[in-house]
Amino acid sequence: MYMLKRVGKLKAAALTFLCLLSTSTLAKEGFELVGVSTQPGQKQAYMATEGDVSLPVTVINGAQPGPVLLLAAGTHGDEFPAIFALQKLAKELDAKTLKGTVVVLHLSNLDGFHGHRLALNPKDEKNLNREFPGDKNGTATEQIAELLTREFIAPADFFVDMHSGSSNQKLLDHVYSPFVGDKALDDLTFEFAKATGMQHIVMYGDRPRDPANSISFPNTAMTRGKPGLTTEIGHLAQRDEASIEFAYQVAKNSLYFLDMLPGDAIPHSQPVIYKDIEYAKSDFDGLFTPVVTIGDMVTKGTKIGLISDYFGNVVQTIKAPSDGIIMMINETPPIKKGKSPVAIGIAQ
Repeated sequence: MYMLKRVGKLKAAALTFLCLLSTSTLAKEGFELVGVSTQPGQKQAYMATEGDVSLPVTVINGAQPGPVLLLAAGTHGDEFPAIFALQKLAKELDAKTLKGTVVVLHLSNLDGFHGHRLALNPKDEKNLNREFPGDKNGTATEQIAELLTREFIAPADFFVDMHSGSSNQKLLDHVYSPFVGDKALDDLTFEFAKATGMQHIVMYGDRPRDPANSISFPNTAMTRGKPGLTTEIGHLAQRDEASIEFAYQVAKNSLYFLDMLPGDAIPHSQPVIYKDIEYAKSDFDGLFTPVVTIGDMVTKGTKIGLISDYFGNVVQTIKAPSDGIIMMINETPPIKKGKSPVAIGIAQ
């Protein structure tokens, strides 16, 4: 068992819970990942390969005991800021002074990355973040998910899956704090989310609670008793320095929170907690034009966008279904009937 130490710097009540850790974090020894062992005080960057799956990873196995933190980028191939942020972090971390072990998964979906694909893997047209816990004998994406579940989630104690808005999405930076009905786990996950320093925190309980049907990467961690966050930083498939730096700082805050590095995780001074997200849907195929932007506060019935047909005629005025804050907008025109071009965060 490993006790979180930064009890005075966040909500003490939530951080009194004990977190189960693997035996490698108690008696410091080599950390093995996909057949490669990294000794205490060492750092290794390599392609973790099994069968047809090959993933770029850096393992920093600290000289001192502590938790195992998994940080992942590139679950969707066109979401870039976290990729560069984790490259920077992996180069910076010193295994000789680190407590615990950091596993950096630089790109979870290499095929989607090189295929310039929005969310999907071109080998089987599947979304990796909808295929967990995967199947070792399944399609290409299912095989990746199975390897990630078995080799990456299994030894981890905490997980941050780092995303951004795809090429069609404008996003307000936010973090999902999932809950699965286990109060100790849910409370600790919420404290972990606050410790990232992100202002906008979405409480998220919509994923299945069955480990055999976990669906997403972070929910696979949650259904196995491990706090698993999703961050959304940056958008429109951009690689701007501000988003890269923010993603880097969020990752560093995760290490501070877990006492893996000396320093303090500082929550945002004015957090906004969302109890739900509502989606405004299109009734037609056509073109979407937004009339609001991310961060705007809207009231129920506010005009937030227009749907036009292929000839330029307006066929629908999209209105806000509830009071809230604009979290996501489809910035590219294509829209299909039943799809949601705008997401509204409902604050608590």
